[in-house]
Amino acid sequence: MKNLSNVICSVILGIAIITGCFIIKGSQPSINATKNNEISNKPLMTIQETARYLNITESQVRKIIFTEETMLKTQGSYTGVLFPIIKIADDILVSSSALKDWIKESVQQRKEF
Repeated sequence: MKNLSNVICSVILGIAIITGCFIIKGSQPSINATKNNEISNKPLMTIQETARYLNITESQVRKIIFTEETMLKTQGSYTGVLFPIIKIADDILVSSSALKDWIKESVQQRKEF
């Protein structure tokens, strides 16, 4: 009888430890979420960092920039918030704080690129 109760207690304890491990693992942020937070805390991001933050490819980021610049040049104006870039020499950098505003407006207007 005493051995049976020891076995039952051991099984219950084992299940509790395993369940606790799953709970702890689920509450920790993923590596990608941590990287995105580090990236978005920078004032300026590269095209590669921006693509990673938006979870799209670099070529898609460049297409968005090109599309908006083309519309601005051909129409003479652009309604809404432009993709927040700054060009320094040959480098294109993206403002992380302004990017959040661009995302909000793009979602509200259901923009397609």
